[in-house]
Amino acid sequence: MMKQDTLSVRTFTILVIFFMIGTSILITPAGLTLVAKQDAWLAAIVGIGLNILSVLIYVSLGNRYGDKTLIQMCHLAFGKWIGNVFGLCFIAFFYLLTSLMIGDLGFFLTTQTLPETPIEILLIIFVIIVIFAVRAGMVVYSRAVQIFFPILFFMLCFLIIPIFPQIEVLDFEPILEYGFKPIVKAGFSFSGFQEMIVLLMIYPYVAKSAKRGRGFVWGTLIGGIVLIIITVGCIGVMGAAVTANQLFPAYVLAKNINIGHFLERIEGIMMFIWILSIVMKIVLTFDASLIGFSQLFKLKDPKPYVIPMGFGLIALALLCYTNTISVNDFLTKNWTPFATIFTIFVPLFILGILLFRGSGESTSKQENTTENEQA
Repeated sequence: MMKQDTLSVRTFTILVIFFMIGTSILITPAGLTLVAKQDAWLAAIVGIGLNILSVLIYVSLGNRYGDKTLIQMCHLAFGKWIGNVFGLCFIAFFYLLTSLMIGDLGFFLTTQTLPETPIEILLIIFVIIVIFAVRAGMVVYSRAVQIFFPILFFMLCFLIIPIFPQIEVLDFEPILEYGFKPIVKAGFSFSGFQEMIVLLMIYPYVAKSAKRGRGFVWGTLIGGIVLIIITVGCIGVMGAAVTANQLFPAYVLAKNINIGHFLERIEGIMMFIWILSIVMKIVLTFDASLIGFSQLFKLKDPKPYVIPMGFGLIALALLCYTNTISVNDFLTKNWTPFATIFTIFVPLFILGILLFRGSGESTSKQENTTENEQA
């Protein structure tokens, strides 16, 4: 296993931003507007609020048991055997999530840009990239993220700024036409697509500082603001009805940007932003499942398992993506209730048991005195 204090707080915050944007930037505006209509931007705010509440739970766990991953917390809370069951469930959840994101990536490219390319070829290419990143280690891919972050920021600005002149305020009216229920429902569904619990597997490797928890929260908030802006842009430029009927509304939004017939059809920028962020989310999630796997089975070196587990993602992705309609139906109706078990209920259960038993030792004092942020 890698030694502790691998990541600086700043690097971790950037990882959180990438993770937040991940799958969400391209697809969630459609789900939000399908339920909340023109109030989808309010639903996005509700969803981000729920994400921050869940992150506060993770920060509470992480700061109190700062040197332990989620799998180790399961053992601490439930003992060896029951802890193994919970740990195995989390690993399976992370692995399933990774395969679904791999499928998302392949499906997007084959339907939008490379229709003649077999999806299997695209999945193999991206899985090889993920395998190389995970085998290189957390230090390597986290430093790569530091290099890509300014590029991501510049491209987001280049994409977002031209949107504002084209926004029609009337597309947001009437506000609260259908009341609060659709907003809350859409916001809850939206919150399930971030799966921030994955980052609790990375949290012990962040430099122990009082700013560590704040970095988690700020990363969630910044990523959430980006998603809210994209949702506002989709509704304001295309309208709620058109947004709800698109598989990838943010990609279509980028196609509609036109400034003086000079700056137009910049969907390539949106595609680059999404691929960069989702690949990073895939790397983090796959690494989390590998860390959990090695801890559960007490492996000294998990690297020999990276390649077989990596290519297993392709088989699982193809198995899950039987057809577009069934996948979208599952993700829209069933994913959030399913994911909430792992993202909210079990972490709360673990925190409650550990607090009741008084297990572990708070690391907050240590974090207050340790301000070194190593790369």
